Amino acid sequence: MNDLDPLWLRSFIAIAQAGSVTRAADRVNRTQSAVSTHLQQLEASVGARLVQRSTRALALTAEGERFLPHARRLIELQEEARAAVQPAPQAAVWRIGLSEYFLPARLADLLALLRDAQPQARFELLWASSAALQQLWAADAMDLAVVTSDKALPGARLLRREPLSWVAAAGWQAPANAPAPLVLLGPDCPVRAMALAALARSARPYHLQLSCTGSHGAVAAMRAGWGIGCLNQSAIPADLDVLTRRDPRGWPSPGRLSFHVLARPALRDTERLLRQWAAG
Repeated sequence: MNDLDPLWLRSFIAIAQAGSVTRAADRVNRTQSAVSTHLQQLEASVGARLVQRSTRALALTAEGERFLPHARRLIELQEEARAAVQPAPQAAVWRIGLSEYFLPARLADLLALLRDAQPQARFELLWASSAALQQLWAADAMDLAVVTSDKALPGARLLRREPLSWVAAAGWQAPANAPAPLVLLGPDCPVRAMALAALARSARPYHLQLSCTGSHGAVAAMRAGWGIGCLNQSAIPADLDVLTRRDPRGWPSPGRLSFHVLARPALRDTERLLRQWAAG
């Protein structure tokens, strides 16, 4: 038994499927003469007649019926062997940025939602300040970003709004007859700008006790009793006291924080999914 040329096998399989050499030739994009020659060479190689010829059609012999599944498997093995040495297809990589203030207690649920929605994709997640995310977006280094801003953002769409509140450690009291010590994020934080603007409108004295680069640091400082901070509703941990609720007259309302979403066209479906999740 000689080696079996894949061309012979493909022509034989096409004949078995089409029932004629002419139609088989169309399937394998060969001439009728070439397909007939392939069949003759295959039969000579295996030493058996595989096709019974008649005046009307072709039919497989008993030997041809037994050989057909092996022919198909040989073609499959060849394709599998070729695929085994090809580079693996690269999964899509989506770069997503989320503001630290955006529903932090539900972050695990959001990550699970993204994973289940696009299991074949690979996500790179950055949890950072809105200023940093906007810079990355402008540099084309983000595919989707949820940011806060006190200014209009080109191409951004409103996602949700939340009220801001003054918060501090449980039982914390502002020092009498002294400026209120503040714990806020850096100068580029929109929450900081809104908080300071509210104090300025009410002429309430304050001093900046601690300026943090991240919301985790600000929450830790408040828990340690360093002073009062300002957080949106979904970012307030359960162990902190909402001073606006305790003494609404003493602490002016900072307003409402708006979250905006920026998304590349390829992630519009993900944006819609995010919008539904954020509204829940």
